[in-house]
Amino acid sequence: MNPRIFKGRTVEEATEEALKTLNEDLENLEIKIIDTGRNGILGLGGHPAEIEVYILGEPKSEPEKAKKPIRKTNKDTKPRKKAVSKKSDKSEKKSNEDSKIKRESKKDFEKEIPMATEKDPEIEEAVGKILNNLINSTGLDADVYVRDQMEEGSIVFELEGKDSGLLIGRRGETLSSLEYLVRLMASKALDKRANIMIDVEDYRLRRKEKLENIAIKTAEKVSKTGKRITLEPMSPADRRIVHMTLAEMKNVTTQSRGEGLHRKVVINPAD
Repeated sequence: MNPRIFKGRTVEEATEEALKTLNEDLENLEIKIIDTGRNGILGLGGHPAEIEVYILGEPKSEPEKAKKPIRKTNKDTKPRKKAVSKKSDKSEKKSNEDSKIKRESKKDFEKEIPMATEKDPEIEEAVGKILNNLINSTGLDADVYVRDQMEEGSIVFELEGKDSGLLIGRRGETLSSLEYLVRLMASKALDKRANIMIDVEDYRLRRKEKLENIAIKTAEKVSKTGKRITLEPMSPADRRIVHMTLAEMKNVTTQSRGEGLHRKVVINPAD
């Protein structure tokens, strides 16, 4: 079977298109990154990302091995040592509409990724090398540090430097794409899931607090008016924060609608 080629603004978008078109889970596919596209790193436009996809059983592509080492540091202790440098009838009609809505609940998110309790040195080293190569290839001035504390079972890598803000992008889209790309490359290289997070000067913490406030205020409004409210399109990570924040509220329910980058969280009044 010949490989299928998929394109998108980012590698994540191209992968989502592949999953939708082939109706397969990520675990059943072999993905070769042909071109990360300019949006994959900088979010500044340019040519799209391109991937080559095989159904499980097709030949694997060997990822390139990075050359520079990584050293871990303590996020909470100064001074720190630099780690590395520089994603018919009415009933039939209603059924069809419902089939397009993937309901995401707290339980769905809790069972997505097994929570690790200790860092995997192999993953830490591989991700450091990959980040090092990617950042150096862009010519950006940014350094990489590894936090001592894990978050939600993931090793956290933090980027700092005068150009690090460029890696955040609009509503964190560039940062999410970078994290997705690095996780995919590391998982392929190590033949196991690389649970990692990439942050830029605590951006994710600030974003999380902002989304929690938006979710709570919107839920209060929905409960008061009895009318559902649809939030702006969000990344899977941001939708997860909203769902988890409102999971214990009895007067509202949440669900996700839409596809790919247009997927949104809908907050409904409880029945």
